Formats: sequence, C-alpha cells, structure tokens
Amino acid sequence: MDSQEQAGPYRTHGTTAGVGRQALLGAGVFGFGFSGLVDVLVLHHVLQWHHLLSGIYPTDTLAGLQTNVLADGLFSLGMLVVGVGAGLVWRAERATRGSLAVRPLAGGALVGLGVFDVFDAAVNHMLLGLHQPLSQGGRYNPHWLVVSLVVAAAGYYVYRTGPVTDQ
Repeated sequence: MDSQEQAGPYRTHGTTAGVGRQALLGAGVFGFGFSGLVDVLVLHHVLQWHHLLSGIYPTDTLAGLQTNVLADGLFSLGMLVVGVGAGLVWRAERATRGSLAVRPLAGGALVGLGVFDVFDAAVNHMLLGLHQPLSQGGRYNPHWLVVSLVVAAAGYYVYRTGPVTDQ
C-alpha cells in the first residue's frame, strides 16, 4: 500500500498532489495581484479613502493629488501581475494530462491575497507610513493585519485539506 492510500483522499504533510509548484506559484501571484487591484481600484479610486502616497503628499493641493493619482495608476499597472499568475496556472494546466486540483489552487490564491494585505498593512501603512486607511492615523492597521493573517491562514488550510483530486 502506498502512502497515498494510507493517508486517504486528503493530502499529507509536504505533498502537492494534483498541482505542481508552477501552478501554486501562479495561484499565489494571482491572489496577490488581485488583492492589490481590488485595493487600488475600490479604496483609492472609487471610494477615495486614501491614495498610495497620501501619507507623504497631501491630497488637498492639485500637485499633491496629481502625484497621488499617478502613484495609484503606476501601482495599478504593477498589480497587473495578476495576469502573470493566471498565465502560470494556464501553462501548468496545459502541461498536465488531466485537470489541476481546484482546492490547492484556491488555497494558493487566498494565501497570495492575504500576503498582499499583510504587506500593505505592515510595510506601506505601519513601517513606511505611505498612507493610512480612512485617514485615521493607523487606528485600523492592527485589526487589518490580523484579518490579513487569518485570510492567509485560511488559504493554507484550504490548500492543505483539499482532496488529492477534484473531479
């Protein structure tokens, strides 16, 4: 009896059955870029709660607002890395005989999403002070950091507990 049969239909520690490393990396990159795009499009552009550099350049002057909108636009372009992630998953799918397992990919995307939010809260908000959500002086940062860690942990859980193959 092989280790797959002994472990049952669920993955055991250290395996990535049903999904290769390239696909998992692609899913993580996709989740990271997707979270960044949602952040910049919804919070920066639509709701205008803050801008990427609003902690450095004030938004109450035309020059400051122009700088912030430019930075938001460049950040948006950077977050198009979502396409790179999707491309890596697509390439991995094309290279396999069957379908890739969905749960590990979903878990990888959730981990990437959480990692972006941890990075944004810890580095952009707390460490560098580039901007603060809702201009509340960082009051929401610890809460958002916890939520982001929970999302990343949930992604890891989804990855680890998924069946070996999804049909």
